[in-house]
Amino acid sequence: MRAEQHHRHLPFPGSFGGSEVFPLCPRVRIVGGGLTGILAAFQAHRLGARDIELYERLDRLGGVAQPELRGGREMREGCIYFGPQGDPIRDLLEAHGAEFEEFDNRFGSVSTGADGLAYLDDFGGPALPGGDISLTQPAGESLGDRLGCYAPELAAPLERYVRWHTGCEAADLHESAAIPMAINRVFPAGASLDDLAEAKRKDDLANEIFGIPRNLWGYTSNSKASLPKGGFHQLFDHCREALDAIGVRVFDGHMASAKRMLSDECAQDVVVWAASPIPLFKPMGVEVPRAPARKFATYTFAVNWSGALPFYMQNFTAKGSCFRVYIYESAGEVLLTAECVEKCEIAALHRDIHTMLDGFQGQLTIGELLYTAVKPRWLYHSIGTITKLTELGEALRESRGSNFVTGAWAAYAKGEKFVEVEANLQTALASQVLAEVQ
Repeated sequence: MRAEQHHRHLPFPGSFGGSEVFPLCPRVRIVGGGLTGILAAFQAHRLGARDIELYERLDRLGGVAQPELRGGREMREGCIYFGPQGDPIRDLLEAHGAEFEEFDNRFGSVSTGADGLAYLDDFGGPALPGGDISLTQPAGESLGDRLGCYAPELAAPLERYVRWHTGCEAADLHESAAIPMAINRVFPAGASLDDLAEAKRKDDLANEIFGIPRNLWGYTSNSKASLPKGGFHQLFDHCREALDAIGVRVFDGHMASAKRMLSDECAQDVVVWAASPIPLFKPMGVEVPRAPARKFATYTFAVNWSGALPFYMQNFTAKGSCFRVYIYESAGEVLLTAECVEKCEIAALHRDIHTMLDGFQGQLTIGELLYTAVKPRWLYHSIGTITKLTELGEALRESRGSNFVTGAWAAYAKGEKFVEVEANLQTALASQVLAEVQ
């Protein structure tokens, strides 16, 4: 043991929030200052690490969750919520002084029904007119295999929706793409509710891929959600202060190279790569997966809206250009963000938005266009992308063992990322502590 470590405690498994604590810990280097990286720093500290560095290439923390500011208003490019009180992510952020406001979680969807458009409150997935709830087991891991579980009357409109939304065939995408597209659960509106509920109770596959609107199901676990008080800019400013307070050294405006993090210099450190994995492929000798070809367009408007706030709804008609509308309040004003499968004319977009919201309680008047962005999204993973991410993970484990913690790149949900990173951090820190003692 190095002389400068003689004063430190011997490792022992303790308890903090249900996790092991390892007071004798190596340096932890975290690449990426988005929400995953920030949470990883707090998680590492909770597990006992005290020598923590966080590298962010931009001059501010927050990553894709950090919205642009226009006149003090947040231009949110997607709908990001936190859970109610008791949500593990929210609990960890609150433990470091962040504050949240709970609200009634209101959402809906519009689909093509048997007699025109079908609007559903309290259901964020597609509602299709078919009533056949027979299922077959998936033949593989593609989204096409997942959709193939449904009867043809349900599968066919879902496949059309995938082509409209992504420009890809469902067979070319990984099944995990169902979640960001919000088609992971489908409501067969022509089925008996009793039969559907019984199928969900008895069959795991049916429970996973069928859904029932909350108001028809008595489902309340997602009835509340929360947002950071003062908005996301205030949250991430507070996170920066909280990281400083616990001794995390934050290097913003700093590009941490993959070459350095994979070098002998960092071999004894725990590295958490919470940024995009693309820079890691070449040094690890793994072919880089192709980036998504389609770019999505986002438009934010000032609006007047008399309905629920916040509110979001999904369009599953595969018509028009807008697939999601998110209405929220920022700096005392009501804003609407429209997420679109492609750039579109503003007049046509106005018509799409009104059509999407016509079936919901609330009157809408669309005002000034405040913000436009056109960007690719690395969310709809292809089979090839998942294969290459798996190869990269295996190569990193072979090279660095448990010391290199990946940022749960294939996961979409915040909670899934959080759990995976914490489990791998715990393994890495425990392994390092035992190696050092031995």
